[in-house]
Amino acid sequence: MKFKIKKMNYKQILKYLKPLEQPIVAISFALVIGAIAMLLAKSNPLVVYGYMLKGAFGSKFYLSTTLAKATPIILAGLGASIAWRSNCFGIGGEGQMIVGAFVAAIIAIYLPAPMWIKFVSSIVGGVVAGGGYSLISAYLFDKFQMSLSISTLMMNYAGRFIVLYFIVNFFLDTSSTGGKLQQTYKIPEEIRFPRLNEDYALTIGFFIAVAVVILVWFLMNKTKYGYESKMVGYNLEFCRFGGIKAKKIMYLSLFISGVLSAFAGVSEVYGTYFRYVSGSLVSGRSAWIGLNAALISAYNPIGVLVSSIILAGIQTGGSAISRFTTVPLEISQILQGCITLFISAKIVIKWRRKNTNSKKLNVKGGM
Repeated sequence: MKFKIKKMNYKQILKYLKPLEQPIVAISFALVIGAIAMLLAKSNPLVVYGYMLKGAFGSKFYLSTTLAKATPIILAGLGASIAWRSNCFGIGGEGQMIVGAFVAAIIAIYLPAPMWIKFVSSIVGGVVAGGGYSLISAYLFDKFQMSLSISTLMMNYAGRFIVLYFIVNFFLDTSSTGGKLQQTYKIPEEIRFPRLNEDYALTIGFFIAVAVVILVWFLMNKTKYGYESKMVGYNLEFCRFGGIKAKKIMYLSLFISGVLSAFAGVSEVYGTYFRYVSGSLVSGRSAWIGLNAALISAYNPIGVLVSSIILAGIQTGGSAISRFTTVPLEISQILQGCITLFISAKIVIKWRRKNTNSKKLNVKGGM
């Protein structure tokens, strides 16, 4: 039996590389601005970036640390991509991570059941709780026209302090620190994500995240929901006349987004902390970096994967810079800030062009 290998031409190669175009442009822009800042500080950018690269990917230990840090960023980025692609500009990933992580930890600790039931129930319970929490903002927008951006942002704070209340009053671990740290007890060892190597931080959570990337890509590109959500993102008025139920898409998109963001929090409970620790998901900024990754990649799941790993590498590599050079750790935040600036400028330009085109159409239609 002979197998024919189909040769790809130049255009086909460019098509497959398209998801990487925007991440490369945005990150290159940030690196140039960072280099200018280093030159002003009388540091050699090539040397500094060399240490950053080495600190992010230069050994098995550094690479595993970067991939472990990228895991929740990937999942949060996928959640943001689902919502923003369908014109639901929610920024509540952090609150959904917190609620999902907390619910998963409580079920894993207190459910009186065999370990495999604990494992499945806690993960399902955590992600459904995060999805349900996201639906609150969808309901507020549907019934009261409350801005999704504002409501989801406020829900971040509400989720954080509601969970804190329950930990302090009902689920506080008093065994190891006498209750000084606001955290739950640890989940059982039998259901934690196993590490690939005991000396490294990387767990199977990263490979689960990669599998979720493939599933989200299929959902976006090969299903009816994917087509309808894309159309809702392009033109809401067209969808109303075309028979697409925009309200249904909004609820479904925000629920799926909440599920994915909550899974990011669950992955931290199962693979990093082995418990819910108050403030840990806030200080890690995974939800916000994930949103950056989604915007950089134009909501493409493959682009989210690549962008998340690079952004995680900037964070872990920033620690190496502060150890081996006189450049402070904050250079990584400067780079991320430049990426955010590039994204924001791109979104504003796109929005202005869209408004200008719609005004032109209205003028022509009125003539």
